Amino acid sequence: MAKREVEEINAGSMADIAFLLLIFFLITTTMNLPQVQEERLPQKSDVEFLLNEKNVLQIMANKNDKIGIEGEFAEMEDIKDAVIKFYQHDEGARNLPSYIEVDKVTCEDTIESLEAALAVYPDAALFKIELDAWTRRLDAVNAFGGTGFKTLPNNATISIQMDNSTKYETYMKVLDQIMLGLNHLRDSLCKDKFQGISFSKLNDKVESDKQKISAIRQVYPKKIMKEKNRSVQ
Repeated sequence: MAKREVEEINAGSMADIAFLLLIFFLITTTMNLPQVQEERLPQKSDVEFLLNEKNVLQIMANKNDKIGIEGEFAEMEDIKDAVIKFYQHDEGARNLPSYIEVDKVTCEDTIESLEAALAVYPDAALFKIELDAWTRRLDAVNAFGGTGFKTLPNNATISIQMDNSTKYETYMKVLDQIMLGLNHLRDSLCKDKFQGISFSKLNDKVESDKQKISAIRQVYPKKIMKEKNRSVQ
C-alpha cells in the first residue's frame, strides 16, 4: 500500500493574521489611565542645599584644648573672623554656603506656591516649614522698608565638636567667640537699617523693637549645633 503524503500547511498568511488581531485589540481595548492633577510646586529654595558640606563651619577642640577650624589649627580669637566670613562672603566663594536671595516679589511668589502645594498636600511638613521661613523673610523685607537681602540656607550651621577631655571652659569660650562674630554682623546691619541703633540696645519687650530684632535675625540667624563629644586629634 502506498504511503500517504501529508500536505504541508501554508503558514504564509499567519503573520498577516497576527498583525490584524493586534490592531483589533489595540483599537477595542480601553486602558484606565491615572488622573494627574496639574499643580504649582514651591520655588527652588534652601532645601536643595541639604547635606552639602560647604554649608557647615566646623569648629573643634582637642583633648589639649587646642582649637581647629575646618581641619586647621587656629587660635581662639580666629573663630570670630571665621564666623563673620561664614555669614558674609562673596557669592560663589569656594567652600562657603550659597546665599538665598530674598526680596518682596520672591517671598510673595514662593509663599503663594507653597500655599498651593499645601492645599494639595496639607500634611506635608516640609512645605509647612518652608512656608513659615518665607513668611518670616517677607516680614523682614517689610521691616527694612521693602529692601531685600541675602541669607544663608536653612541647614547652614556652625558645628562644634569637642573631645571627651576638652574643658568645659574651652567650650564656653568657643561659644563666646561665635556670638562675638554673629553679634558684630547683627550690630552693623541694625545700625545701617535703623538709623544707627545698636542691636544690643533693642528691647524685645517693645513691639517695634521686637520686629527689628526678628528682621535682623532673619539675615543673620543663630545657627549653632553641638555634636556629641568624641576623640579629637
